[in-house]
Amino acid sequence: MAELPTTAEITNLASLLAPGLIISTIRIRAITGSIPDLKDRVITYGLISTGYFAAITPLFHVDAGLQVPHWLWSLLQYFIVPVIVGIAAAYAYQHKVSYRVAEYFRLHIAHHLPAAWDYAFESLSDSTYLLVTLQDGTQIGGKWARGSFASSSKEERDLLLFEMWQVPAGDSDWTPLNPPRAILICGKDIRHVEFLGA
Repeated sequence: MAELPTTAEITNLASLLAPGLIISTIRIRAITGSIPDLKDRVITYGLISTGYFAAITPLFHVDAGLQVPHWLWSLLQYFIVPVIVGIAAAYAYQHKVSYRVAEYFRLHIAHHLPAAWDYAFESLSDSTYLLVTLQDGTQIGGKWARGSFASSSKEERDLLLFEMWQVPAGDSDWTPLNPPRAILICGKDIRHVEFLGA
């Protein structure tokens, strides 16, 4: 019969995974696209923690220099430094640092977003207008105003347009609906989306 892990073993495992959990959690808040399943995230926590400890442990075992209490040493290694690394990773992601480095070295790397849907909505400006055509041919116009949202879920690509506009026939100008209103469009009902002024 297999023995259950002791409290100390569980604590040690949690400590080993903590940096990966912190770094990944902060970074994932900056990511556009679908969030991995829990089992994939646990593997990611382990891989990030392994890389983190490989890089950071030598710095925490230097004999010379500033001496700090053990509790502060642990707080720095297991929490504060991972938070800083997570913020740096989120910044690097949002500012596409890896692409700039790859471009400098003339390397072609795969895009971080797996779907054109996520790519299209990742950095859409507030001045962009959308014309959504539904499966039955109905067209809905709107402005990608503040508060609009495009789902990153693989299961449901729904769309929230926070500012609906009237789309007249022909080349007439669009006008905002009065009273103002928003609309939630289910992904299964969308045939295609056109971006105007993007």
